[in-house]
Amino acid sequence: MNKFLKYILILLTLVLIAIPLIYGVLVFKTSQNEFEKSYSKDSSNHQSQLRKQQVDPSKEPISILFLGIDENEVRKKKGQSTEQSRTDAMILATFNPEKDQIRMFSFPRDTISYIPKVGYYDKITHAHAYGGPLSSMNTIEATMNVPVDYYLRVNMEAFVDTVNEMGGIYFDVPYNLDEPNSDDSGRIKVKKGYQKLNGDQALAVARTRHQDSDLKRGQRQMALLKALYAKAQNTDSLDKLDRMIEIVGDNASHNLTYKEIKALASDVLQANGEIKSAQLKGEDDYLNGIYYYNPSLEQLMKASNMLRNDLGLSKIEDEDEFLNARVINFYGSLVPLTPIDESLLDDNQQDQDGENDDTQSTGDEGNGYETNNDTDAGYQQDSAPEYNQYGEQPIQNDQQYGEPQTQNGDQQFNEQPSTQNQTY
Repeated sequence: MNKFLKYILILLTLVLIAIPLIYGVLVFKTSQNEFEKSYSKDSSNHQSQLRKQQVDPSKEPISILFLGIDENEVRKKKGQSTEQSRTDAMILATFNPEKDQIRMFSFPRDTISYIPKVGYYDKITHAHAYGGPLSSMNTIEATMNVPVDYYLRVNMEAFVDTVNEMGGIYFDVPYNLDEPNSDDSGRIKVKKGYQKLNGDQALAVARTRHQDSDLKRGQRQMALLKALYAKAQNTDSLDKLDRMIEIVGDNASHNLTYKEIKALASDVLQANGEIKSAQLKGEDDYLNGIYYYNPSLEQLMKASNMLRNDLGLSKIEDEDEFLNARVINFYGSLVPLTPIDESLLDDNQQDQDGENDDTQSTGDEGNGYETNNDTDAGYQQDSAPEYNQYGEQPIQNDQQYGEPQTQNGDQQFNEQPSTQNQTY
C-alpha cells in the first residue's frame, strides 16, 4: 500500500474519524451503502459562494472542513439534537494535487468570529449549533475569505470506538486529569506519564484544557494523531477497516459523493507529498470577564493568503481588498474596524457544559506557539437577537467590532514540518 496514502488514512482518520471511508472505498471495495449512510443530502448541493463553479477533487485543489462535535447518546436523550451540538474541533484541510501537499489548519473553539447565520459575533464553536455544518462552513469563509468546499463531521463516540477498535494507543500524558467520559455517565481519571490509553482515556486527553489552554489542547491532539499513526504502522488495524467504516457510518455526516471521495483517494491522496499543519496566531481577550481568542486583521490576512495559495487562488494584497473581496457580496456590507467594546458582551457567561469562560487563558503569550482565533473583520446584517442561546449578549448589527491590539503581529503562525517519517 502506498505509504503516503496510509499516512493520510491514519492521520485524518484520527483527526475526525471520517477518512477511513476513502481507503475503504478505494481498496477494500467496501459497500457503497455503508458509505452512503453518512452522506448528507441536505447539504449535497452546497457550492462555496467564493467559487465560480463546483470544484473537481480529482484535478483541482480543494478544502474540507473537519468538524468534531460534542454529541453523545446521553445528550441526545436530554434533547440536544445533532444540529444543536457545538464543535470541539474545527480543522480546515487543503488538498493540492499539483504540490503533493496537504495542510491542516485548526481554529480554536473560543475564536471570536462573525456568524452569518445569526448576524452577530460569537465564539466559533457556536456556529454549528446555530445552523449545522453549513453555518460552520459559512463562518470560516466569512472570517478567512477562503472557500470551504466540503465538510466531514463526527461525534465523540466515533473517536472512542475507533481507538478501541485499534486496540488503544500509547501516549505520554502530560499531567493527571479528571474529565467526563464520552457519554457523560461518569469520570475518566488518567495519571501523568507514558501509558496505554483506551478510547475514553484518549478522548479525555484530547479534550482537556483546564490545566493549560486551548492552544496546548490543539498541540496534544496533533501529538495523539502521531502516536496513533505509529500504532497503525505496527498493528493489523487496517485489517479492521470494515468495522471502522461501520463506526463512521453510524456517527458521521459529510457532503462528499461516492464519486468525489473515490477521486480524492485515487488522485489526491496517493501522491508522495507532505503534510503541513498550522494554527492561527492571535491574542487573549477578556471581555467583561469572558474569554475570547482574538487575532488581528494582519494575522487573518497572512493565514488567508497561505490557504488561498494552497488552493491556487490569487493573493490578497491589502486590507481593503481582504475586507471587500467577493465575500462581501455574500455576507453583506462591512462596518469599520474599531477596538472591541467590552460593554457589548454580558458578564460571567457560562457554556452549556458548565465551563465558565472567564477562567480560560492560553498561557502561551510570547512563547511562539500558534493560536487559533478568528476575529471577524466586521460584517453587518439586518438583525440579531438580544441574547443568544448561551446567555451571551452578542454584537448587534449596528455595533462595531474589530482588530485587537497584538504583541506579535509580525508572526502569525509557525509551520510544523511533515511528520510522515517520524516515529513515536
